[in-house]
Amino acid sequence: MSPIPVALPPALPSELLIYILTHQTYPTTLIICQPRSNFHSSLLASIPQTLQAQPPPPPAEGLPDTQSESNSEPQPLHLLLVPTLYQIAISRHINLVFIPTVSHLRAYLTVFSSTEAEIQAPPEKKFDKPGTKLPLLVVYGLLELHRDTSEWSAQGLGNSIAGLVEAGWRTGRKVVVLEERGKEECLSDMEVEEGRKNRVKVWEEGVPMLNGSVRQAGPENEDGGWSGRTVEVGRILARWFKFGKGDWEECEHE
Repeated sequence: MSPIPVALPPALPSELLIYILTHQTYPTTLIICQPRSNFHSSLLASIPQTLQAQPPPPPAEGLPDTQSESNSEPQPLHLLLVPTLYQIAISRHINLVFIPTVSHLRAYLTVFSSTEAEIQAPPEKKFDKPGTKLPLLVVYGLLELHRDTSEWSAQGLGNSIAGLVEAGWRTGRKVVVLEERGKEECLSDMEVEEGRKNRVKVWEEGVPMLNGSVRQAGPENEDGGWSGRTVEVGRILARWFKFGKGDWEECEHE
């Protein structure tokens, strides 16, 4: 029986990669729904925000705790910047794909198979506990890929999600979807906390039922609501997915 697909809250690119390295097993495929250059820029921008929190060492007795001394201490490195043997070993066996459009995504999923990636399997480890990890098929930015296109509707999203779930079932992989969340470096503490509470609202956004729907004109040339009936994105996903909690959210509440 194939694993139940999971929809996770929005995450930074760095949080996505840590999740993959933590939970994946061979074969795993990560589909990034944006150009490679955009993802790299977002990844580099997100790493300084998620530095490992480590308390400074206490000052020695009899020595002044000067600000200059504390500034001279190196900052702790992000997990992705520490080239551990484990990280180097498993990252070579993860298939990474960049998808620019909805049409490319659907075409890729149609021909997707357990042998689609010519990546050599890692050496088998007899001491691994069976069943602790699963091969993953992760899609990052599925909703954003459809936004502002004619496929931004329950019909369009449903067609893509059905193809994604079918590809996961066909290859025996656990399907995981999540969106990219915005950076919080320029926000106040109150705005950051409000943003954390509202992350799940990405699933509450309404989309029209059919492809090709148009927005009604709003006041002062602003976009109004959609013409015709709408449905929440979460209700579309709920037909196939269960909603989970990301590791990055658990860290924020510690």
